[in-house]
Amino acid sequence: MKERGINININKEKIILSLLVIILFCGFMYIPSAVYRDLHYRDELRYVEVAREMAVNGQWLVPHLGGEFYSDKPPAYFWVLNLFKMIFGTYSTLAMVLPSIISSIIVVILTFLTAKLFMKFKYALLTSLVLANSFLFFGMSIFVRMDMMMNLFITASLLIFFIGYRSNKESKTKYYNLMFLLMGIATVIKGPAGFLDPLVVVFVFLLLEKNLAELKRMNLAKGFLIFATVVLLWIIPAILSGGKDYAYELVVVQTFGRSLKSFAHQRPFYYYFTTFPLTFLPWSLFLISSFVYGFKNRKTLGSEFKFFFAWFWAPFLLFSMISGKLDIYLLPIYPAASLLVVMLFKEVLEEKQNKKYFTIPTVMTAILFLIIVFLIPKNVEGIALRSILKPGLIVMTLSSIVILILVIKQRYKFIPYMFLLLIAAFWLNFSWGVVPSLSATYTKRPIANKIKDFKESGVNNIIAYEYGQPETLGVYTGFIITEIKGKENLFNYIKSKKEVLIIMKAKHWKKIENKLSKAFKEVYSSNDYLLLLKQE
Repeated sequence: MKERGINININKEKIILSLLVIILFCGFMYIPSAVYRDLHYRDELRYVEVAREMAVNGQWLVPHLGGEFYSDKPPAYFWVLNLFKMIFGTYSTLAMVLPSIISSIIVVILTFLTAKLFMKFKYALLTSLVLANSFLFFGMSIFVRMDMMMNLFITASLLIFFIGYRSNKESKTKYYNLMFLLMGIATVIKGPAGFLDPLVVVFVFLLLEKNLAELKRMNLAKGFLIFATVVLLWIIPAILSGGKDYAYELVVVQTFGRSLKSFAHQRPFYYYFTTFPLTFLPWSLFLISSFVYGFKNRKTLGSEFKFFFAWFWAPFLLFSMISGKLDIYLLPIYPAASLLVVMLFKEVLEEKQNKKYFTIPTVMTAILFLIIVFLIPKNVEGIALRSILKPGLIVMTLSSIVILILVIKQRYKFIPYMFLLLIAAFWLNFSWGVVPSLSATYTKRPIANKIKDFKESGVNNIIAYEYGQPETLGVYTGFIITEIKGKENLFNYIKSKKEVLIIMKAKHWKKIENKLSKAFKEVYSSNDYLLLLKQE
């Protein structure tokens, strides 16, 4: 069956086989990194602690951290973390990372289904694998953050829009309404990016198509009503529960504060132009080549290329103009980037376009990876990095050489798969080798468990000095640790207590050791942090 150029030829056996390949590939790539490490002591512990406090205090609408409003993020993601805690019975790394892994796999599947609308199965499957092992996408698939879950609903909303756009008039309404529903869910998961991304993509695409009249067919009033209903179902009860202070933090500080003059992650306009090529390796140069191809063939491009082009560039430029920037903000454009890359592969491999679009980035990327092999340092933070990555570096070297030979022999169809092998070997080596060693350098589990032991033995006055969000240790201790800042405040607190347990960095202890060494003794140390006990 075809709807205005969309190929919806369904072969159930091939679909099932492709989905199985995607699930096994992603699971094999992602899960080891969640098994052999502890939660990272900054973002991951913070998000899990917010979820823990939500469950303990029953504050399901208004997230809290350390007993205070946590207005940085909406509550939906923390609901999901608590659901997985219920399933697994613990806030383990695997349990907390699984929402990201599952979301990632679904995004990869949606990208496969999108590609299948226009390309053969082999290209659609290749598109999904290109996305699955690109650098940033891989990294965010194995991390406790809500970005991948939001990405899932943004990707779904854009796919639904395009199916609706290419379908007959009778079917359009249901697709467009569903798009706005998905946008609402994405917004409840993380915030305004959930609706800004899809809206700007749709507008730019219709501009490229010279079809702004489609906006009228989308019935925007009804669509925004659906979107607003989803968001208000959370935000009104949340504001009523949290009061005007929470409303101000949520709407003014977190939304407009980050957009106009960000209080966090300020970067220059060109920031993403310098970082995206690194985070989309090994496919970055192919993506650039696809833009060159698109520009030279702009008069004959199909609507699908225009859509993926808008999907990539509209959010890219939008977030470049916003003052607060992080690489993860661009995560929703990675499916579009992967689709553009494989569309280029298809055009060249089927001999419809000049092979230079393919061979030039191939040679440059292979040489780049040969250089990277020699640039990997021997040691990083006490980890024998080069030694641990030796198997992956060998595969990377051999694969790069084979790729160059394939270019010479003009065996182009094998080259994308050689790049997949190259990067997959690196990630597996990284997951099984580097991740456990790296985890040992940052984990706070041992020192938190020691604090818990002291608490259970009767030590009640437990504080942190200049720690920075010690309440996140509650994931392991089960209780919130108060932070004290400033030497005088610390000395005053100590004077009033006969028994005190303090967690602080070793460098801070060196600065005040001469004044407190007689009263305190070091009882434990881990990763540059000390536990100091005073007992009279």
